[in-house]
Amino acid sequence: MQIDPIRQLYADGDTAHDFDHVLRVTRLGERIAAAEGADVAVVRAAALLHDVPVSGATRKAHHLAAADFAAEYLTARGMPPAQVENVVHCIRSHRFRDQSIQPATLEAKCLYDADKLDSIGAIGVARAFSHSGSHNSRLWHQPVDAAPPDDAALTGVDYTPVHEFVYKLQRLLPTLHTVTARSIGQQRHDFMCAFYAQLDAEMLGVQ
Repeated sequence: MQIDPIRQLYADGDTAHDFDHVLRVTRLGERIAAAEGADVAVVRAAALLHDVPVSGATRKAHHLAAADFAAEYLTARGMPPAQVENVVHCIRSHRFRDQSIQPATLEAKCLYDADKLDSIGAIGVARAFSHSGSHNSRLWHQPVDAAPPDDAALTGVDYTPVHEFVYKLQRLLPTLHTVTARSIGQQRHDFMCAFYAQLDAEMLGVQ
């Protein structure tokens, strides 16, 4: 698949899910797929199309809308039906907050892992703050150990990167499927945890 036509599909993507994110996930996905013996072409196609913005689709359903788009897009370009079906499953099962659809193929596991690796580490921290800024949320207002137990308890400006870390980001490493991704993810996870601990310390004035 050519990069430039895909790039145009993301012209309306948000700051945390733009084409830069897509390229990073694609590179990671290809790396993981090659190491794990997966179909690299399927993982590449799924990575390039996994977050494509679809008019009228909410963020909560973006994986379903993107999967439907990918089915039409790839079929029209002659990808074999079995590969298209696998790509569609990869995209449908990549969302962490939708536990009803779990990755069932090796390629789906590679896409899930690549996408989640881009949510942790230094880039994960940067994306969390970028997303927060684009929604006019506060930089910080309570430490990690004071976050409420349910992410539904906080909305709007009070939902900070710290809460995204508590409710999602710190939980991603154990969900990774492949040995390759887990080996990459451990260092990223450790860095991210250290960052949020340092952030709390500085915000509380103890460091």
